[in-house]
Amino acid sequence: MKRLNIIMGLMAIMLLALASCKKDGIMLTATKGTQPVLTASANNLQFTQADSSSNGITITWTASDYGYPAAVSYTLQFSEHDSAFSSMSEIGMGTALTKSYTVAAFNNLVLSLNYPVAVKDTVLVRVKSQITPTVFVYSDVMQIITTPYSQKPIPVITPPASLYIVGDATAGGWNNPVPTPSQKFTQVDQYGNVFAAVVPLIGGKSFVFLPVNGSWSHKYGGKTAGTGTLLVDGDVPGSNTPGPSADGLYEIVVDFVKGTYTVTSITTNPIPANLYIVGDATAGGWTNPVPVPSQQFTQVSNGEFQITVPLLSTGSYLFLPVNGDWSNKYGGSSAVGGTLFYDSAVPNANTPHPAVAGNYLIDVNILASTYTLTKQ
Repeated sequence: MKRLNIIMGLMAIMLLALASCKKDGIMLTATKGTQPVLTASANNLQFTQADSSSNGITITWTASDYGYPAAVSYTLQFSEHDSAFSSMSEIGMGTALTKSYTVAAFNNLVLSLNYPVAVKDTVLVRVKSQITPTVFVYSDVMQIITTPYSQKPIPVITPPASLYIVGDATAGGWNNPVPTPSQKFTQVDQYGNVFAAVVPLIGGKSFVFLPVNGSWSHKYGGKTAGTGTLLVDGDVPGSNTPGPSADGLYEIVVDFVKGTYTVTSITTNPIPANLYIVGDATAGGWTNPVPVPSQQFTQVSNGEFQITVPLLSTGSYLFLPVNGDWSNKYGGSSAVGGTLFYDSAVPNANTPHPAVAGNYLIDVNILASTYTLTKQ
């Protein structure tokens, strides 16, 4: 009996051992992963701004194999002369195995890597394949030769440094030089190709645009009222540019890139008669009215104001169209300049102070909705 008990006990132990060996599933172990093989539709790119909307380059790569059906993600990496890719631009591609760029998009990418314009150079490209932050593999580095072009728009008519409006449709009539700053246009793009002004016009009269105030040597104009093709010098009709049929306030935009002009009726003048700076970053603090003339801007063109003023490296400030009145205001969100906001769009923290105290030239462009600070 005792022997039988021993045998039965041994059998129970064996059954338990067999049960413990039952498999819950197959254990998968990821391998290092196979390298993606990177190719490009072209490796030597010679483009111009005229090609900007065309297909530029398509980059493709093969899928990596990690030994089982893993969720693999890919990242394209671009670097400037740095084979270690310590400084680079990355584009997450998810599971995609290809990326296409227009000429403009790839040119922008190259310029973002600080390559100089119009200089033939080499961009380094690779793709990173990974299944976890610690399990990944890179492709070999591919070289793409390219010559980036300037993004600056090419005007169809060479723009002047300044622009003025003259004619019997304006308050100044045909007197030349014209009254400034009211009849001097404001540049509203970063390249100086587009000019704008808000002026009252007399219905049924005419006007032309002058590049030099006080000189009749050159002029611009057109054949139609409202919107038209911009003409130069002798091509401008002898009857000049026809103005609108009705008296009123008009915004005029002269675009030398497109070679056009537009005259649009508006009901409210966006340009204030004056502009002032107030805030605890200024000598006058938040006291309103502010001290004048030290904190009053000078109007330098139809829609542009400038002031040179000492600013502290603490506090903030605003721009006011009426001294002593808080009803309206302008400001921004950047310490170095940027988009100009109006009234409720101005941040509650106001416009931030510069990083370094000193004298600053502040330029406020109402028509372009921008402001800039330049340390003097």
